[in-house]
Amino acid sequence: MNCRVFFLVASLSLAFFPSMADDWPGFGGARRDGASTEKGLRLEWGDDEPKPLWKAKVGAGYSSVIEAVGLAYTVGNANGKNTIFCFDANSGEKKWTHSFPCEKAPKYFDGGSRATPAVADGILYLASHEGAFFAFEAKTGKVLWSKNLIEDFNGRRPTWGFSGSPLVSDGKVIVDTGSKDGALVAMNAKTGDLVWRGGSDEAGYASPMLRANKPTEILVFNRAGLCSFLLTDGKPLYRFQHKTRYGINAAQPLDTGNSILISSAYGKGSALVDVSGRTAKAIWETESFSSQMASLVKKDNYAYGIHGQTGARAKYATLCCLDIRKGSNRWEQKGFGLGSVILVGDTLVILSDSGELALAEANPAGYVEKARFQVLGGKDGWTPPSYANGRLYCRSSRGDIVCLGMAETNR
Repeated sequence: MNCRVFFLVASLSLAFFPSMADDWPGFGGARRDGASTEKGLRLEWGDDEPKPLWKAKVGAGYSSVIEAVGLAYTVGNANGKNTIFCFDANSGEKKWTHSFPCEKAPKYFDGGSRATPAVADGILYLASHEGAFFAFEAKTGKVLWSKNLIEDFNGRRPTWGFSGSPLVSDGKVIVDTGSKDGALVAMNAKTGDLVWRGGSDEAGYASPMLRANKPTEILVFNRAGLCSFLLTDGKPLYRFQHKTRYGINAAQPLDTGNSILISSAYGKGSALVDVSGRTAKAIWETESFSSQMASLVKKDNYAYGIHGQTGARAKYATLCCLDIRKGSNRWEQKGFGLGSVILVGDTLVILSDSGELALAEANPAGYVEKARFQVLGGKDGWTPPSYANGRLYCRSSRGDIVCLGMAETNR
């Protein structure tokens, strides 16, 4: 590797993996892998329960809460409008809001906001499920620029709406529009001007992300399957077909090094895809683990996530430990419905679809639970929790948010 390439890779790594390691600046955290390296999560609770630091109501939807530089953001839908909320992360004080017309758009579920916003370099980016796209001044809510993914880029709205969160890196903000004229769109992060377009597949429901050890490579899990593009100019690199019924590819790809783990439901299941060569090819494929929406998290050679799909089979959903090398399940645990999982240190933080929170070891030998609490009500709670600076954010589909003090220092 020559010096110029080395410094380019190094600078991009620093841009995407920020020094604010305790923040959670976008969907799935800083690396979109659903993991936090933050230490100090309290595991021994006895008869205690997590302390609610603050609560809020934001309207219907599935946007996660993100946190950066002491501010927390999320999106909800009410009265025919989407609203982006900015709160003080410590107190829950509402700092600003911005509302814009957007239908709730229910379709076999209650509807509401889908995509999680992203913040970088003082700018907050948001895509709505109907295609509106905004760049805000993160501290004040001032609109810096806006686009419409359908009108400006000839985008194709997925059946359940645009759900992928923006990716911000190398001075660009990147979003999957699903357009035949260049589905993946990179805009200048400060001005919104078009930088490049790539691909032509219809959008899925996952969010574009960078490779962990190759930060010049973008991964997209769209309706057709797994695709890769260069960050610099949008040049396609490889693709792996992984089509499902209804076109639902929603769980984030999991980067394991020279391979990528992808998972869907509706008759497709999971695949470990070798991406070390010029073409992508399956190492293994299995239907023994299939995640419709909830992204997996990785600890060593094992992945943890929710196996299941909506509809009549939802009652059979389980939390699973998957051996990444073999493609086989090590164990399964019922009781979380179609919930979601993140990883904090060595601990699985699991939020059930009915608002029950559990802490368990990321242990391939078996399910070892450390604590369990009821923190929210409702049903169809598919929003992943997020963890930043000792605060755990949980959200229900009807828009109830609770910020919990989960660090040892909150005792």
